[in-house]
Amino acid sequence: MKAYEAPYPSSEYKMGPRAMPSHVPIIPDQSLNAQKKAREFFSKTDKPFLSVFAGDDPVTNAMEKDVLNMVPNAISVPNIGGGHFFQWTKSKELSKVIIDFIKDKL
Repeated sequence: MKAYEAPYPSSEYKMGPRAMPSHVPIIPDQSLNAQKKAREFFSKTDKPFLSVFAGDDPVTNAMEKDVLNMVPNAISVPNIGGGHFFQWTKSKELSKVIIDFIKDKL
């Protein structure tokens, strides 16, 4: 957490990151075209694709099935918990999942 706080001398510097969720497209705009291209790419890729979700994240819970349906060769692992920032709260569990995936695919 100290590393996360380090670049911010005061809370006023966090206003940009705090505003980012409001910029997620919910109405058609140019970013939706980029999302469409990304979906087309991932629906055709034959590269190894690891799908990891916390399972207790209200932001991404609904995306899990969509990702698994979109990517034909997606490898899913059991939800690891830890909420929206599970890369911090479950870093050891996530690291193991990623390392095992890489070892299996090399």
